Amino acid sequence: MPGKDMRFTFFIVTLVAVIGEGAQGAPHVVGYERFHSDKPTVEGGAILFSELGCANCHGGSPVVVPRKGPNLADLSRRVDREWLAAFLREPESGRDGSTMPQMFHGLSDGDISAVLDYLGTFETKKKISPPRHANAERGSAVFHESGCVSCHAPTSDYKGPHGSGADFESDLIVSHPDFKKKTNIDALTVFLSDPSAYRPDGRMPHIRFEGQEASDLAAHLLDEQGSDPREMPRLRKWPKAEAASIEKGKELVQKMNCAACHESPKVGESKMAPLTGSSGGCLSDKPVEGLPFYSLTEGQQESLKLFLSKKESDLDNDITFAAMNCYACHDRDGKGGATPETNPFFVGDEALGDSGRLPPPLTGIGHKLKKSWMESVFRGDEGSRVRPYVKTQMPVYAKHAVELANWLEKLDAKPDAKQMTLHPADIEAGRKMLGIVGGANCITCHEWGEYSLMGIHALDISSLDERLRPEWFRSYLLDPATYRPGTLMPPLWPGGHSTVKDVLGGDTERQIAAIWEFIKDGEGVPEGFPDRAGGAFELKPVDRPIIQRTFFEKAGMKAILVGFPGGINLAFDGDKAQLAQVWRGPFFDAYNTWYTRAAPIEKPLSDEVYNVSVSEKDARFRGYRTDEDGNPTFLSTLGDQEVEESYAVEDGKLIRTIKWSEGRPVPFFHPEGVEHAEKREGDTLTITYSWK
Repeated sequence: MPGKDMRFTFFIVTLVAVIGEGAQGAPHVVGYERFHSDKPTVEGGAILFSELGCANCHGGSPVVVPRKGPNLADLSRRVDREWLAAFLREPESGRDGSTMPQMFHGLSDGDISAVLDYLGTFETKKKISPPRHANAERGSAVFHESGCVSCHAPTSDYKGPHGSGADFESDLIVSHPDFKKKTNIDALTVFLSDPSAYRPDGRMPHIRFEGQEASDLAAHLLDEQGSDPREMPRLRKWPKAEAASIEKGKELVQKMNCAACHESPKVGESKMAPLTGSSGGCLSDKPVEGLPFYSLTEGQQESLKLFLSKKESDLDNDITFAAMNCYACHDRDGKGGATPETNPFFVGDEALGDSGRLPPPLTGIGHKLKKSWMESVFRGDEGSRVRPYVKTQMPVYAKHAVELANWLEKLDAKPDAKQMTLHPADIEAGRKMLGIVGGANCITCHEWGEYSLMGIHALDISSLDERLRPEWFRSYLLDPATYRPGTLMPPLWPGGHSTVKDVLGGDTERQIAAIWEFIKDGEGVPEGFPDRAGGAFELKPVDRPIIQRTFFEKAGMKAILVGFPGGINLAFDGDKAQLAQVWRGPFFDAYNTWYTRAAPIEKPLSDEVYNVSVSEKDARFRGYRTDEDGNPTFLSTLGDQEVEESYAVEDGKLIRTIKWSEGRPVPFFHPEGVEHAEKREGDTLTITYSWK
């Protein structure tokens, strides 16, 4: 970082009032606005020095991951040329509070056109084509539940379970550009699918979307109500440029040192500019050709002065959290976290209280988590998301995973923390402590791999040893509320004394160590889970049919199973509103459906299975009812027709009755390989299936 004397000379000479008539609005930096806008501070100046890009030219970034501008690749295929021209001339036209400085003062429209001609050559072979489908309504759910509202305002017509977009007001939101003028659904989908490819500094978080969530979100942001992106507006093609204009643009881009902030193979090498005592400069009261110009508020100016004159020891350690806006979701040592305005938009499993919907604290996070696990989380490795019930997703910072993990480990190091003393012989005591048979009842709330009881579903504790440091685990169990006030986790060792006296003589330290020992090396599961062996959860229809909803092969994720006395069973597809499968023999084992977190796709218990072909009818399922004997009737609509499909078993035969409102008979298929007889009376068809 530049020396104190050089910085001091610089701010004395060049930091003067920069607010003038006609100047662009002041840059909006959330970490500064939230914590340092009330009065000038060294930390506020440090955040601005990073987030306004000062460090990119002058060095000495106080933030672990320096702020950069976007990658300029494929601009001609991602951004409208006219929008970009206006933005380069006046960044505030593109987005309120833009942190892009004015760079093109003193340049003609022809100069800007030349720069655009040069930027238009930054094309790669990346595929940018219309997605297959898009649904703005689903995109609205993604936007308002995945965490976007932590930084951006909810839409005015959104009504969530606890908050409404119509009532939302906050000075901390990051404004959006006019997406319709800037881009289209093809480019926006590509960007949202991998923001870190274009914004590697992570200020635009990389959320891991699944399936077509990125295109749905793009449709929402563009307010495109159609479902076929191929019919949505296309970007206007950039005009073909003359070689002379491209060369001129290249010279201007290099002269303005765009490479200091923007990545692209063609931008060139960046040039570091030492802070000097010459008059003028990029913080001058008037724009200087070729240098950045900001319209800083008086408080922003004073904060920068304090930072530039600071001593190394003056700076707090939370600058990176504030600069990267980690505090929008997380609190650390009581600082940050959801604001009163954004709090209602965090959703999840409310049975777990705030722990089920709010991201966890960052207090001591580098002491809590193993470095290898932090790297895994920042990379977004499969299995690194351990709180699926919290809808807000942890972003990915793959490019900086090692750097961030190293920093957090060093920041929160506690070399004097009391270590856990393990006793391998106590491993079975750990099994009992975790269980519900004379133990601490941990599995009453917590998942254990794919096992769970019928209580609330807190995070999986079977692999805590892969994530947590044992010394943190020990201190947390002794006083959970110290780490997360209001947690539902009870103090099982209040005042350091065990509430379970019959295990290891009530020795607190040995009990905690035994729990860790079993999590790390134990085999099997804690005491208290139902015995999966012996068919204890096989459903056996005796006097009347049994109906069970589950995930089932052929019948999909909305399957409705019906087991009849006598060993005839069927699976009805509640999504397509049609019969999917029939089988004879044992009905269904409900263990996985009732007790496992990630219930697998189930199959019939019998090998005597008869599949039903899938009809292409576009039916809508409307539920089912049962008669006094428990026989089901499935209800659906097919176009303008109302359809009822009933099932019963008589004398070892399956009776299927289909009724439809006026019109043609509805299409259907029979179970393959089963004999059948049909009888039609008006708008009712009765089918009898029989076996020899």
